[in-house]
Amino acid sequence: MTMSLLVVGHANTGKTSLIRTLLRRHDFGEVNDQAGTTRHVESVDIEMAGQNILTLIDTPGFEDSIGLWECRHQPPFNELSGRDWLMAFCHSPLADNEFEQEAKILKQLTLTDIILYVIDLRQAPLGKYLDELSLLASANKPIIPILNFSASPSSHHQAWRQILTERHLHAVVKYDSVAFYFEDEKRLYQSLQSLMPDQYDALKALILAREEAAQLRLSAAISLLAEWLTNAASFRSLCDQYPASNEQTNQFEEHIKALENQYIQQLLKLYDFRPDDLVQSQFHIQYDRWQQDMFDKEVLKEWGIETGTSALTGAAIGAGIDMISAGLTLGTATSVGALLGAGWQTGKHYKDTIKSKLTKQYFLCLENSTLTLLSLRGLDAIRHLHQRGHASQQPFQLSKNHASDNAALRKLPFYWRQAKQHPNWYQADHPLKTEVEDTLTQALQSKLNDDSSGLS
Repeated sequence: MTMSLLVVGHANTGKTSLIRTLLRRHDFGEVNDQAGTTRHVESVDIEMAGQNILTLIDTPGFEDSIGLWECRHQPPFNELSGRDWLMAFCHSPLADNEFEQEAKILKQLTLTDIILYVIDLRQAPLGKYLDELSLLASANKPIIPILNFSASPSSHHQAWRQILTERHLHAVVKYDSVAFYFEDEKRLYQSLQSLMPDQYDALKALILAREEAAQLRLSAAISLLAEWLTNAASFRSLCDQYPASNEQTNQFEEHIKALENQYIQQLLKLYDFRPDDLVQSQFHIQYDRWQQDMFDKEVLKEWGIETGTSALTGAAIGAGIDMISAGLTLGTATSVGALLGAGWQTGKHYKDTIKSKLTKQYFLCLENSTLTLLSLRGLDAIRHLHQRGHASQQPFQLSKNHASDNAALRKLPFYWRQAKQHPNWYQADHPLKTEVEDTLTQALQSKLNDDSSGLS
């Protein structure tokens, strides 16, 4: 059986924002900084394995709780209590006129299991908020105060806790619908468990499912980052001079930025955020002249040469390529095969390397420091989205500078070197590429785990 949670509070305290964050959806209801944004009652379910576990009911905010409390103590309502006064008021002309919005809340009080009272911790506990708590208490339903906007320090925190304690409301949950932490949500579910013991097992399963889903999202995000970085490192762009012309470098930079934007959009889709919730800042791309390391063990293998067992060596290959650049023409490229003999099994795979030597053309590739910067920007994006509330309205901008972080990622050039030696990996499937991406994923995961801010 599903549990119904009535989300109430003063206007503009973050009720719809709370529901968005619990749902992990950016499209529920309407959120902005104007008071009274929600004007109607709306419900939505949290499901697990095809079954409804929780029903969240969004309501308009209290607008005149002081006037409503005064009305409560006037005839004929002052002679009634509990459900009786609620029903009498909701059927009175007042419910259709000056207290129309408040009546929408009161009508739901008798239908719900638990009331979630959302408090804007940036506001002091004024009399109007205390009147709202008194009105809600008349429904004789469990109330869980939600201290919203709790990620930032508040001078009102102790005052609110004192007020709530005096009203015997001890199951208080800190929350922030903009800066999200799963531990806060977990404490909310644990409070529900204590108030609804019959639903204990279902809520326990929901907690475990939410934790697993969060970990799967994080793992998928890091895998996306490793894939994008490997593609960026293996990408190269042909140019006819070095240093390259402005036009050629601009084209190269735009392609890299487009690749990063593609990664960002994949992340936003994974975490169910809007396309404009994360913004690329402009940054300087440093490029390098691409050259294949003919002495790399893996490159030698792909040329069909096993080091230590073949008659040919890396030195012989290097000499052959140098000979081509020294004066051979494209028409005599077959002499390279004669030079390398039986050792050349897959030379055609690297024909661009040889052709660039023959024609005096060059390839641009990303310099290691830029690849490290892209790694840090990618990790920033993951870290932010993993803890971004779905009601946040402020776009997040990727940082341009991570000088303090470079030391923590000094091992990454090892992966850049491997990818640069294999331009055929770019946006392609390759067993060795998959192996490198897997180990890079582990390195990036380790960086997140070691980060002092942590992810929870």
